[in-house]
Amino acid sequence: MFACVSMFAGRLVSQASGETGRLDPEFSKLPFAQWLSEGDRASDISWSADILPAVISSHQRLMLRIVIRVAGSSLAKRRGAGEFVTLVQYTDGNKAVWQNHTSLDLATLAPGAETYQIAIAQYAFVLPGDYSLAIAVCDTATLEHSVIFRETHADPLKPDPLPEAWAGLPAVEFLPPITQPPDVWYLPGIDHRLNLGLNTRRNVHIQLLVNTTASDAGSLSAMQTNMSLMIPALKVLSQMDVRNGSIDVAFLDLTQRRVTFEQHGVRDPDWEKMRKLLLDVRPGLVDVKDLKSRTKMQEFFRDELLRRLVAADPQDGEAPVQIVIALSGPAFLHEQEAPGPLEKPGNTDRRLFYIRFQVKVVPVPGPRKRRGGTSPPPAALPADDLERAVEPFDAEVYEATSAARFREILAEMLTQISKF
Repeated sequence: MFACVSMFAGRLVSQASGETGRLDPEFSKLPFAQWLSEGDRASDISWSADILPAVISSHQRLMLRIVIRVAGSSLAKRRGAGEFVTLVQYTDGNKAVWQNHTSLDLATLAPGAETYQIAIAQYAFVLPGDYSLAIAVCDTATLEHSVIFRETHADPLKPDPLPEAWAGLPAVEFLPPITQPPDVWYLPGIDHRLNLGLNTRRNVHIQLLVNTTASDAGSLSAMQTNMSLMIPALKVLSQMDVRNGSIDVAFLDLTQRRVTFEQHGVRDPDWEKMRKLLLDVRPGLVDVKDLKSRTKMQEFFRDELLRRLVAADPQDGEAPVQIVIALSGPAFLHEQEAPGPLEKPGNTDRRLFYIRFQVKVVPVPGPRKRRGGTSPPPAALPADDLERAVEPFDAEVYEATSAARFREILAEMLTQISKF
Protein backbone atom coordinates (compact mmCIF):
# COMPACT_ATOMS: atom_id res chain seq x y z
CA MET A 1 0.00 0.00 0.00
CA PHE A 2 1.22 3.49 -0.84
CA ALA A 3 0.55 6.99 0.42
CA CYS A 4 1.58 10.10 -1.42
CA VAL A 5 3.00 13.41 -0.25
CA SER A 6 3.00 16.41 -2.59
CA MET A 7 5.55 19.18 -3.11
CA PHE A 8 6.10 22.46 -1.30
CA ALA A 9 7.38 25.56 -3.05
CA GLY A 10 10.43 27.58 -2.16
CA ARG A 11 11.44 30.98 -3.54
CA LEU A 12 12.87 32.02 -6.87
CA VAL A 13 16.05 34.07 -6.87
CA SER A 14 18.10 35.63 -9.64
CA GLN A 15 21.82 35.09 -9.62
CA ALA A 16 24.22 37.84 -10.60
CA SER A 17 25.23 36.04 -13.81
CA GLY A 18 21.68 36.25 -15.13
CA GLU A 19 21.09 32.55 -14.64
CA THR A 20 18.10 31.76 -12.50
CA GLY A 21 18.26 29.47 -9.53
CA ARG A 22 15.67 28.50 -6.98
CA LEU A 23 16.63 28.46 -3.32
CA ASP A 24 14.22 26.88 -0.86
CA PRO A 25 14.28 28.55 2.61
CA GLU A 26 13.84 25.17 4.30
CA PHE A 27 17.38 24.20 3.31
CA SER A 28 18.87 27.05 5.37
CA LYS A 29 17.06 25.79 8.50
CA LEU A 30 19.07 22.57 8.36
CA PRO A 31 22.84 21.91 8.09
CA PHE A 32 22.34 20.83 4.48
CA ALA A 33 25.63 22.32 3.24
CA GLN A 34 27.50 20.34 5.89
CA TRP A 35 25.71 17.18 4.86
CA LEU A 36 26.83 17.73 1.27
CA SER A 37 30.47 17.96 2.37
CA GLU A 38 30.16 14.66 4.21
CA GLY A 39 29.20 12.74 1.07
CA ASP A 40 26.81 9.78 0.95
CA ARG A 41 25.46 9.02 4.38
CA ALA A 42 23.39 6.04 5.42
CA SER A 43 21.09 5.79 8.44
CA ASP A 44 18.48 3.42 9.77
CA ILE A 45 15.82 5.32 7.79
CA SER A 46 14.64 2.82 5.22
CA TRP A 47 14.21 4.73 1.96
CA SER A 48 15.08 4.81 -1.72
CA ALA A 49 14.90 7.29 -4.61
CA ASP A 50 13.98 6.52 -8.20
CA ILE A 51 14.92 9.01 -10.90
CA LEU A 52 12.73 8.35 -13.90
CA PRO A 53 13.76 9.38 -17.43
CA ALA A 54 12.61 12.80 -18.56
CA VAL A 55 9.48 12.69 -20.73
CA ILE A 56 7.53 15.24 -22.73
CA SER A 57 4.50 16.34 -20.70
CA SER A 58 1.07 17.52 -21.80
CA HIS A 59 2.31 21.08 -21.12
CA GLN A 60 4.98 20.59 -23.80
CA ARG A 61 7.83 20.70 -21.30
CA LEU A 62 10.34 18.00 -20.45
CA MET A 63 9.40 16.59 -17.06
CA LEU A 64 11.89 14.88 -14.74
CA ARG A 65 10.33 12.76 -12.01
CA ILE A 66 11.91 11.81 -8.70
CA VAL A 67 9.97 9.38 -6.51
CA ILE A 68 11.21 8.91 -2.94
CA ARG A 69 9.88 5.83 -1.16
CA VAL A 70 10.01 5.58 2.62
CA ALA A 71 9.11 2.52 4.68
CA GLY A 72 6.17 3.28 6.92
CA SER A 73 7.90 1.48 9.77
CA SER A 74 10.73 4.04 9.68
CA LEU A 75 8.19 6.82 10.13
CA ALA A 76 5.96 5.08 12.66
CA LYS A 77 8.75 4.75 15.21
CA ARG A 78 9.40 8.50 14.87
CA ARG A 79 5.76 9.45 15.40
CA GLY A 80 5.48 12.53 17.60
CA ALA A 81 7.52 15.73 17.51
CA GLY A 82 9.18 17.10 14.41
CA GLU A 83 8.72 16.61 10.70
CA PHE A 84 10.03 14.17 8.16
CA VAL A 85 11.57 16.29 5.41
CA THR A 86 12.83 15.34 1.97
CA LEU A 87 15.17 17.74 0.19
CA VAL A 88 16.07 17.66 -3.49
CA GLN A 89 18.79 19.86 -4.98
CA TYR A 90 19.59 20.13 -8.69
CA THR A 91 22.83 21.64 -9.97
CA ASP A 92 22.60 22.31 -13.69
CA GLY A 93 25.35 22.56 -16.30
CA ASN A 94 25.81 26.27 -15.51
CA LYS A 95 26.27 25.50 -11.79
CA ALA A 96 22.95 27.15 -10.93
CA VAL A 97 21.30 25.55 -7.90
CA TRP A 98 17.62 24.61 -7.70
CA GLN A 99 16.05 23.36 -4.45
CA ASN A 100 12.72 21.95 -3.33
CA HIS A 101 11.43 20.09 -0.30
CA THR A 102 8.45 18.16 1.05
CA SER A 103 7.40 17.99 4.67
CA LEU A 104 5.37 15.42 6.61
CA ASP A 105 4.14 16.22 10.12
CA LEU A 106 5.09 13.21 12.25
CA ALA A 107 2.60 14.20 14.95
CA THR A 108 -0.29 13.58 12.56
CA LEU A 109 1.04 10.36 11.06
CA ALA A 110 -1.91 8.10 10.32
CA PRO A 111 -2.47 5.00 12.45
CA GLY A 112 -1.12 1.86 10.83
CA ALA A 113 1.51 3.77 8.88
CA GLU A 114 4.01 1.00 9.61
CA THR A 115 2.07 -1.32 7.30
CA TYR A 116 2.58 0.65 4.10
CA GLN A 117 5.14 2.54 2.08
CA ILE A 118 4.96 6.28 1.50
CA ALA A 119 5.78 7.58 -1.98
CA ILE A 120 6.89 11.21 -2.17
CA ALA A 121 6.85 12.71 -5.66
CA GLN A 122 9.09 15.59 -6.72
CA TYR A 123 8.38 16.56 -10.35
CA ALA A 124 10.11 19.34 -12.26
CA PHE A 125 10.13 20.76 -15.77
CA VAL A 126 13.70 20.80 -17.05
CA LEU A 127 15.70 21.78 -20.11
CA PRO A 128 17.81 19.16 -21.89
CA GLY A 129 21.17 18.71 -20.24
CA ASP A 130 23.12 17.19 -17.36
CA TYR A 131 22.12 17.57 -13.72
CA SER A 132 23.79 16.66 -10.44
CA LEU A 133 21.29 15.68 -7.78
CA ALA A 134 21.63 15.67 -4.02
CA ILE A 135 18.68 14.01 -2.30
CA ALA A 136 18.31 13.95 1.49
CA VAL A 137 15.77 12.79 4.07
CA CYS A 138 15.73 14.07 7.64
CA ASP A 139 13.88 13.77 10.93
CA THR A 140 13.89 17.40 12.12
CA ALA A 141 13.41 16.44 15.78
CA THR A 142 16.66 14.44 15.96
CA LEU A 143 18.41 15.65 12.76
CA GLU A 144 18.92 12.02 11.83
CA HIS A 145 19.41 12.11 8.10
CA SER A 146 20.59 10.30 5.01
CA VAL A 147 21.97 11.73 1.76
CA ILE A 148 22.55 10.27 -1.69
CA PHE A 149 24.09 11.80 -4.82
CA ARG A 150 23.10 11.00 -8.37
CA GLU A 151 23.84 12.21 -11.89
CA THR A 152 21.10 12.36 -14.49
CA HIS A 153 20.66 13.55 -18.05
CA ALA A 154 17.59 14.90 -19.81
CA ASP A 155 17.73 14.03 -23.49
CA PRO A 156 16.50 16.56 -26.06
CA LEU A 157 13.64 15.61 -28.34
CA LYS A 158 14.91 14.08 -31.58
CA PRO A 159 13.56 15.32 -33.86
CA ASP A 160 11.90 18.30 -32.25
CA PRO A 161 9.20 19.93 -34.43
CA LEU A 162 9.37 23.05 -32.20
CA PRO A 163 13.11 23.46 -31.56
CA GLU A 164 12.79 27.06 -30.25
CA ALA A 165 9.83 26.47 -27.93
CA TRP A 166 11.96 26.29 -24.77
CA ALA A 167 14.08 29.37 -25.47
CA GLY A 168 14.19 31.59 -22.39
CA LEU A 169 12.83 29.00 -19.96
CA PRO A 170 14.59 28.22 -16.66
CA ALA A 171 16.70 25.07 -16.50
CA VAL A 172 14.52 23.73 -13.66
CA GLU A 173 10.97 24.65 -12.70
CA PHE A 174 9.39 22.64 -9.88
CA LEU A 175 5.76 21.71 -10.29
CA PRO A 176 3.43 23.24 -7.69
CA PRO A 177 1.93 21.16 -4.86
CA ILE A 178 -1.25 20.24 -6.73
CA THR A 179 -2.76 16.78 -7.05
CA GLN A 180 -6.49 17.41 -7.57
CA PRO A 181 -8.43 18.56 -10.65
CA PRO A 182 -8.98 21.01 -12.12
CA ASP A 183 -5.78 22.79 -10.95
CA VAL A 184 -3.61 19.76 -11.70
CA TRP A 185 -4.66 20.08 -15.36
CA TYR A 186 -3.76 23.76 -15.70
CA LEU A 187 -0.85 24.06 -13.20
CA PRO A 188 -1.60 27.71 -12.28
CA GLY A 189 1.75 28.01 -10.45
CA ILE A 190 3.67 27.55 -13.71
CA ASP A 191 3.92 31.03 -15.22
CA HIS A 192 6.76 30.75 -17.72
CA ARG A 193 5.57 30.82 -21.32
CA LEU A 194 6.67 28.73 -24.26
CA ASN A 195 8.34 30.53 -27.13
CA LEU A 196 5.70 30.10 -29.85
CA GLY A 197 6.18 33.07 -32.15
CA LEU A 198 3.57 33.45 -34.91
CA ASN A 199 4.25 35.98 -37.64
CA THR A 200 1.64 36.62 -40.32
CA ARG A 201 1.34 39.24 -43.06
CA ARG A 202 -2.40 39.58 -42.53
CA ASN A 203 -4.25 40.14 -39.29
CA VAL A 204 -5.50 36.83 -37.87
CA HIS A 205 -8.28 36.19 -35.37
CA ILE A 206 -7.65 32.86 -33.61
CA GLN A 207 -10.49 31.31 -31.62
CA LEU A 208 -9.82 28.36 -29.31
CA LEU A 209 -12.95 26.29 -28.66
CA VAL A 210 -13.10 23.60 -25.98
CA ASN A 211 -15.89 21.01 -26.02
CA THR A 212 -16.61 20.29 -22.34
CA THR A 213 -19.23 17.64 -23.13
CA ALA A 214 -18.39 14.04 -22.28
CA SER A 215 -19.04 11.43 -24.97
CA ASP A 216 -20.51 9.13 -22.33
CA ALA A 217 -23.62 10.95 -21.12
CA GLY A 218 -23.58 11.31 -17.37
CA SER A 219 -19.93 10.22 -17.04
CA LEU A 220 -17.90 12.51 -14.80
CA SER A 221 -14.80 10.35 -15.26
CA ALA A 222 -15.02 10.66 -19.06
CA MET A 223 -15.31 14.43 -18.78
CA GLN A 224 -12.32 14.63 -16.43
CA THR A 225 -10.23 12.41 -18.70
CA ASN A 226 -10.98 14.71 -21.62
CA MET A 227 -10.19 17.84 -19.61
CA SER A 228 -6.90 16.39 -18.35
CA LEU A 229 -5.75 16.38 -21.98
CA MET A 230 -7.46 19.48 -23.36
CA ILE A 231 -6.83 22.01 -20.57
CA PRO A 232 -3.02 21.65 -20.82
CA ALA A 233 -3.36 21.94 -24.61
CA LEU A 234 -5.47 25.08 -24.20
CA LYS A 235 -2.83 26.62 -21.95
CA VAL A 236 -0.13 25.79 -24.52
CA LEU A 237 -2.15 27.22 -27.43
CA SER A 238 -2.87 30.42 -25.48
CA GLN A 239 0.89 31.00 -25.34
CA MET A 240 1.10 31.52 -29.10
CA ASP A 241 2.67 34.94 -29.57
CA VAL A 242 0.42 36.31 -32.31
CA ARG A 243 2.31 39.35 -33.58
CA ASN A 244 -0.50 40.50 -35.90
CA GLY A 245 -3.82 39.45 -34.45
CA SER A 246 -5.59 38.17 -31.36
CA ILE A 247 -6.72 35.04 -29.53
CA ASP A 248 -10.13 34.29 -28.02
CA VAL A 249 -11.08 31.32 -25.82
CA ALA A 250 -14.53 29.74 -25.40
CA PHE A 251 -16.03 26.66 -23.72
CA LEU A 252 -18.99 24.91 -25.36
CA ASP A 253 -21.58 22.83 -23.52
CA LEU A 254 -23.25 20.82 -26.26
CA THR A 255 -25.97 19.30 -24.09
CA GLN A 256 -27.29 22.72 -23.10
CA ARG A 257 -26.31 24.20 -26.45
CA ARG A 258 -24.61 27.24 -25.01
CA VAL A 259 -21.27 28.96 -24.60
CA THR A 260 -20.37 28.65 -20.92
CA PHE A 261 -17.17 30.68 -20.93
CA GLU A 262 -15.70 33.24 -23.29
CA GLN A 263 -12.67 35.51 -23.09
CA HIS A 264 -11.45 37.89 -25.79
CA GLY A 265 -7.96 39.19 -26.48
CA VAL A 266 -6.32 36.46 -24.43
CA ARG A 267 -2.73 36.51 -23.34
CA ASP A 268 -3.30 34.59 -20.11
CA PRO A 269 -6.59 32.68 -19.83
CA ASP A 270 -8.79 33.68 -16.89
CA TRP A 271 -8.15 30.50 -14.97
CA GLU A 272 -10.24 31.48 -11.95
CA LYS A 273 -13.38 31.76 -14.07
CA MET A 274 -12.61 28.58 -15.99
CA ARG A 275 -11.84 26.82 -12.73
CA LYS A 276 -15.23 27.68 -11.24
CA LEU A 277 -16.91 26.17 -14.27
CA LEU A 278 -14.82 23.00 -14.15
CA LEU A 279 -15.41 22.57 -10.41
CA ASP A 280 -19.08 22.14 -11.22
CA VAL A 281 -19.56 18.36 -11.28
CA ARG A 282 -22.04 18.70 -14.13
CA PRO A 283 -20.26 20.36 -17.08
CA GLY A 284 -21.27 18.54 -20.23
CA LEU A 285 -23.49 16.07 -18.38
CA VAL A 286 -27.12 15.45 -19.29
CA ASP A 287 -29.99 16.61 -17.09
CA VAL A 288 -33.61 15.59 -17.64
CA LYS A 289 -34.45 19.06 -18.95
CA ASP A 290 -31.67 18.70 -21.53
CA LEU A 291 -33.00 15.44 -23.00
CA LYS A 292 -35.02 17.18 -25.70
CA SER A 293 -32.12 19.34 -26.87
CA ARG A 294 -29.45 16.62 -26.76
CA THR A 295 -30.53 15.44 -30.23
CA LYS A 296 -29.30 18.76 -31.64
CA MET A 297 -25.77 18.78 -30.16
CA GLN A 298 -24.07 18.12 -33.48
CA GLU A 299 -26.05 20.87 -35.18
CA PHE A 300 -25.24 23.35 -32.40
CA PHE A 301 -21.53 22.59 -32.75
CA ARG A 302 -21.67 23.02 -36.53
CA ASP A 303 -23.60 26.29 -36.28
CA GLU A 304 -21.19 27.63 -33.65
CA LEU A 305 -18.28 26.93 -35.97
CA LEU A 306 -20.10 28.64 -38.83
CA ARG A 307 -20.75 31.73 -36.72
CA ARG A 308 -17.10 32.02 -35.79
CA LEU A 309 -15.69 31.32 -39.24
CA VAL A 310 -17.69 34.09 -40.91
CA ALA A 311 -15.49 37.12 -41.40
CA ALA A 312 -16.73 40.23 -39.62
CA ASP A 313 -17.05 43.39 -41.66
CA PRO A 314 -13.79 45.28 -41.20
CA GLN A 315 -14.02 48.66 -39.56
CA ASP A 316 -11.02 49.77 -41.51
CA GLY A 317 -9.09 47.97 -44.21
CA GLU A 318 -8.88 44.21 -44.72
CA ALA A 319 -10.92 41.79 -42.60
CA PRO A 320 -8.91 39.52 -40.28
CA VAL A 321 -8.47 35.89 -41.25
CA GLN A 322 -10.73 33.72 -39.11
CA ILE A 323 -8.86 30.77 -37.54
CA VAL A 324 -10.80 28.32 -35.35
CA ILE A 325 -9.04 25.59 -33.36
CA ALA A 326 -11.57 23.20 -31.83
CA LEU A 327 -10.48 20.83 -29.05
CA SER A 328 -12.57 17.82 -28.11
CA GLY A 329 -12.45 14.36 -26.64
CA PRO A 330 -14.09 11.50 -28.52
CA ALA A 331 -17.65 12.69 -29.27
CA PHE A 332 -19.93 9.78 -30.06
CA LEU A 333 -23.27 11.45 -29.54
CA HIS A 334 -26.47 9.43 -29.51
CA GLU A 335 -29.68 9.92 -31.48
CA GLN A 336 -28.64 13.07 -33.28
CA GLU A 337 -31.05 14.74 -35.66
CA ALA A 338 -29.67 15.41 -39.10
CA PRO A 339 -28.45 19.03 -39.16
CA GLY A 340 -30.38 21.42 -41.36
CA PRO A 341 -29.07 23.02 -44.55
CA LEU A 342 -25.75 24.82 -44.31
CA GLU A 343 -24.70 27.95 -46.13
CA LYS A 344 -20.92 28.01 -46.16
CA PRO A 345 -19.20 31.23 -45.19
CA GLY A 346 -18.17 33.31 -48.18
CA ASN A 347 -14.65 33.99 -46.93
CA THR A 348 -12.48 31.24 -48.42
CA ASP A 349 -9.34 32.30 -46.55
CA ARG A 350 -10.62 30.96 -43.26
CA ARG A 351 -9.12 27.91 -41.52
CA LEU A 352 -10.59 25.31 -39.17
CA PHE A 353 -8.53 22.82 -37.16
CA TYR A 354 -10.29 20.03 -35.27
CA ILE A 355 -8.13 18.20 -32.72
CA ARG A 356 -9.52 15.10 -31.02
CA PHE A 357 -7.70 14.03 -27.88
CA GLN A 358 -7.80 10.39 -26.92
CA VAL A 359 -5.49 7.83 -25.40
CA LYS A 360 -7.63 4.75 -25.75
CA VAL A 361 -7.57 2.57 -28.85
CA VAL A 362 -9.92 -0.07 -30.21
CA PRO A 363 -8.18 -3.44 -30.69
CA VAL A 364 -8.38 -4.85 -34.19
CA PRO A 365 -10.33 -8.14 -34.17
CA GLY A 366 -8.24 -11.02 -35.37
CA PRO A 367 -6.63 -14.34 -34.51
CA ARG A 368 -5.06 -14.85 -31.14
CA LYS A 369 -1.39 -14.04 -30.87
CA ARG A 370 0.86 -16.95 -31.62
CA ARG A 371 3.87 -17.73 -29.51
CA GLY A 372 6.80 -15.76 -30.86
CA GLY A 373 4.55 -13.63 -33.09
CA THR A 374 3.40 -10.05 -32.80
CA SER A 375 -0.02 -8.66 -32.00
CA PRO A 376 -1.80 -6.66 -34.68
CA PRO A 377 -1.47 -2.88 -34.19
CA PRO A 378 -4.37 -1.14 -32.45
CA ALA A 379 -6.78 0.84 -34.64
CA ALA A 380 -7.62 4.49 -34.08
CA LEU A 381 -11.13 5.41 -33.01
CA PRO A 382 -13.55 5.87 -35.93
CA ALA A 383 -14.83 9.27 -37.01
CA ASP A 384 -17.15 10.76 -34.39
CA ASP A 385 -20.14 13.09 -34.68
CA LEU A 386 -18.13 16.28 -34.34
CA GLU A 387 -15.65 15.18 -36.98
CA ARG A 388 -18.58 14.73 -39.34
CA ALA A 389 -19.82 18.18 -38.33
CA VAL A 390 -16.58 19.86 -39.45
CA GLU A 391 -16.43 18.17 -42.86
CA PRO A 392 -18.32 20.94 -44.73
CA PHE A 393 -15.69 23.47 -43.64
CA ASP A 394 -12.72 21.63 -45.20
CA ALA A 395 -11.23 21.26 -41.76
CA GLU A 396 -7.83 19.90 -40.90
CA VAL A 397 -8.58 16.95 -38.60
CA TYR A 398 -5.97 15.65 -36.16
CA GLU A 399 -5.77 12.83 -33.64
CA ALA A 400 -3.77 13.87 -30.57
CA THR A 401 -2.93 10.48 -29.09
CA SER A 402 0.08 11.63 -27.07
CA ALA A 403 1.92 14.74 -25.92
CA ALA A 404 4.53 14.14 -28.62
CA ARG A 405 1.85 13.92 -31.31
CA PHE A 406 0.22 17.16 -30.10
CA ARG A 407 3.61 18.87 -30.40
CA GLU A 408 3.74 17.80 -34.06
CA ILE A 409 0.19 19.04 -34.60
CA LEU A 410 1.02 22.38 -33.01
CA ALA A 411 4.04 22.81 -35.28
CA GLU A 412 1.92 22.00 -38.35
CA MET A 413 -0.77 24.50 -37.36
CA LEU A 414 1.77 27.27 -36.73
CA THR A 415 3.27 26.64 -40.16
CA GLN A 416 -0.11 26.80 -41.87
CA ILE A 417 -1.28 29.92 -40.05
CA SER A 418 2.01 31.73 -40.68
CA LYS A 419 1.29 31.58 -44.44
CA PHE A 420 -1.48 34.19 -44.13
